[in-house]
Amino acid sequence: MADIEVTDQLDQPIPTIKVDLTQASSLIKYLKTEALHLAVLPDFQAKKDSTLSVAAPKPIQFQAKAQHKFQLGNTKPEIDVTPSGQATIRVNASPGTSLFENDPFHVPAEVPNRTAYLGVGFQGSLDLGVSGSDGDLTFGFDNTSTISLEYLRAFNTGQGEPTLGDALGETLSSFVIPADLSDLNDLREDDIATVSGQGSLKVSGGISVSAAPNPLASVSLPLGEGKIAIKAGATAGLSASFTISGSYQLRARRTDLKTIELSYLQERGTTFKADLTASAGITAKLGGKDLIAAFLGSISTDQTGGDEKLLADLQPVEVKTLSAAIKSGLDHSLQASLDLTLSAITDDQAAFQYEIQPDLLTPAANLAVHKALDGDLSLLTQMEDTMQPGGILAPGIKMLNSVLTKTRQHGVELKVNLLGILNYITVSQLIRKSEIVTDGVSGDVTIKETVTGTNISALVEPARSEALRKVMFDSVLATTTYRAGKAIALPDFDCEQMHFALNQNTNQKIISDYLNWFVALDVLPAERKAATLKAFNDGGPSTCVLRTSLKDPDCQAMFFDEHAQIHTKNDYLEIGRKAMRALLDPNNQAIDELRYKIVDDQLWPSAVAIGANVNLGPLVGLSTSDVRVQYLIGDVMVITDWANGMVRAGTLVQDMRNFVQAADPATLVENNEFKKKRDGLQKNLAAMVQASKTRFHEPWGMVSLYWAAGSPPTAYAKAVTQSRTLELSSAQLGIPAKV
Repeated sequence: MADIEVTDQLDQPIPTIKVDLTQASSLIKYLKTEALHLAVLPDFQAKKDSTLSVAAPKPIQFQAKAQHKFQLGNTKPEIDVTPSGQATIRVNASPGTSLFENDPFHVPAEVPNRTAYLGVGFQGSLDLGVSGSDGDLTFGFDNTSTISLEYLRAFNTGQGEPTLGDALGETLSSFVIPADLSDLNDLREDDIATVSGQGSLKVSGGISVSAAPNPLASVSLPLGEGKIAIKAGATAGLSASFTISGSYQLRARRTDLKTIELSYLQERGTTFKADLTASAGITAKLGGKDLIAAFLGSISTDQTGGDEKLLADLQPVEVKTLSAAIKSGLDHSLQASLDLTLSAITDDQAAFQYEIQPDLLTPAANLAVHKALDGDLSLLTQMEDTMQPGGILAPGIKMLNSVLTKTRQHGVELKVNLLGILNYITVSQLIRKSEIVTDGVSGDVTIKETVTGTNISALVEPARSEALRKVMFDSVLATTTYRAGKAIALPDFDCEQMHFALNQNTNQKIISDYLNWFVALDVLPAERKAATLKAFNDGGPSTCVLRTSLKDPDCQAMFFDEHAQIHTKNDYLEIGRKAMRALLDPNNQAIDELRYKIVDDQLWPSAVAIGANVNLGPLVGLSTSDVRVQYLIGDVMVITDWANGMVRAGTLVQDMRNFVQAADPATLVENNEFKKKRDGLQKNLAAMVQASKTRFHEPWGMVSLYWAAGSPPTAYAKAVTQSRTLELSSAQLGIPAKV
């Protein structure tokens, strides 16, 4: 028979503190050893005969310890509590104060009027090998986790108020561990039972991903004829499975005779981490072609049957290649949205929270609650797919808070760069001859035409990341030019630029570069850079993603001023050299100090007059043979070549616009003169792109085009390091989503 007693430090029973072994108690239910002796210290014994209100006029805590090792478990031992583990007794008889004010899991729970709490807590460890099992006392915690159990028993104050000793005996007699629905039923009104540790919660449910296509032209193929068959839409029929890891507390509180509040709380000062790699991530119901079909259905308006034919004709290796790329992009998009949702959880919020009414539960709902107590929330979160008004998930279950629902509300968006869609018109035609790449930094899926390809293939990253950045820049330049010249019509779609960077060993120089990019895109005021930089620490990997979006008026502004006059070469030279200057770091990099001088106000006119040659060296005190002069030559060449190219493109754009405005729009597609001019525009652009010397390790080209377009308020920037995330947009100038 179980032996549960309160003793002194010499393991001698304290006769006045009685433990009733006939009551329903989790300690008795789950005890796998004969004896559980709780030793109290003299400070507790001195007050044991005082009522709770007298013994603890203010919240007070007593230290205690287990005299002998004891084990708790269901069918086998799962939790070890040893004499070295911490045991506490705390009392709060002050109505209106917080029960968890100094607790690592400080989600408000106030002491009700005419109520006092006595809580007993034990600290133990999971038995090696039971972590992650279906055992009732694992709660999803890791096998290396320290586990803390606490039961806070509510007592009435005033007439009949118990003494401190009696309350301790009663708390041990009715101790609740929230491991099963029957345990929750043992909670009396206002009682609270908690279990805390380090581990992972399983989550799954339906998810909708908005696919945002970015239609871009290829400069190497003739433009297609007709309206492009794409749209922005949501991918249907998707589900997601993932884990949320961190230090968390499962807390069960009876709020009234019929209702129990079940909460999952993150430790104060920490952030949960989502992990899609440990589970399935995003999937379609049957995977493979179903995933591709869902993707095509979200972005294609092809009425010719091309999408269906594409699916029917795909070889197994092509199905694998295409579905893997789409899934990778979907997973990345969900991961980014989850990270944002999790970072927004405050210390006084629950990640998941439910109201449970045990008497109303169906067998399915009962099972969902039981698995949730084991750390598997999948059945509960799947119920969110059919949630009724007011958060009703099922009879007897009401959702109060959920990371999955908040992620859905925040939105999951997949960026899809259709590089060449303006040449092929339909998605199926583009995919049939394409390379597919999912960028590991931004998560964008890029479907890129290959000109001569006949099979779907994968483009390996990051080995070709700079090549991808170049082809994206070239395509954005071509697309904005076509739009400004009215050679194509895309009123429903923006033209999006994207630049990404990945660094494995992050330092202040790298972060400073990122922040220079932020300032250049008008998402971070220059005066805030220094303070923002101090918030980042050196070390570990980091990523940076920049985005800008250009509409038709922005594309026009790239070539024409407010008076409809073409920008001059000097206009583009000024934009280019100021963009270069904005991205340099002369205070921390010696070579940037020299480069900065060349593009500064005083020396720039002379640099342009000299041209891109070794004679630039003496302008900054270098000999013509100094190897550092090559940096100066490169900067001047990049800027002047770009300016010359933009002027040539502007002339062609103006000619094209003049023709289009004078022609009948209904006949343009069949108009030979229109085709001739459009082909001429493309030919000249192709030559300009081929001769371009633009470098892509930094976003100079992106910033230059963005500034030339008038810096519309569409810029977005996100930098992620191992310790900090900074996400900003020009629509919310200088207001971080999360720092």
